[in-house]
Amino acid sequence: MRLSFISLVVTLATATSFGAEGFRLGLVDLQKALQTVDAGRNAKKSLEKEVTAKREGLEKRQSELQKEAEGFEKKSALLNEGAKTKKQQELQKKFMELQKEAAESQMELQKRERELTKPIIDELRGVIESIGKEKGLTLILERNEGAVLFSQGEEDLTEQVIEKFNSSSKRVGKKNN
Repeated sequence: MRLSFISLVVTLATATSFGAEGFRLGLVDLQKALQTVDAGRNAKKSLEKEVTAKREGLEKRQSELQKEAEGFEKKSALLNEGAKTKKQQELQKKFMELQKEAAESQMELQKRERELTKPIIDELRGVIESIGKEKGLTLILERNEGAVLFSQGEEDLTEQVIEKFNSSSKRVGKKNN
């Protein structure tokens, strides 16, 4: 699918550049724009706080569980086989629950990141379209997607996108403060 998209872009670019003098290509580093605009930085700070809180909670539980396991190791010689087996199974279950919780937290944080960045990316796309129309560009490509192997005379719009986004009236990121 991606290869066919790249082929289509190259074909269109080639056909347009040979067929029309006015072909103009723009490039945007969408990741850089997302990380640089005020709303993106605010979303990142918010997410980092959530990550830190989750990590600290998991580390605390892991430390407590580790201490419990060490205590068991010291006392295990005094326990009969049935009690030893029961405690080992209990500890193993707790470790597995902690691993499951860590995986769920990771998925939850990824979902939260998408929730925070989607409205910003949507607004960035609107800004990109607006700049493209203002500049009379024929095509704008995302710089880091690997779709552009070579282009001559391209115009990097990333800084303009960042400036225009930060000065826009919508200000999606103000909700994330």
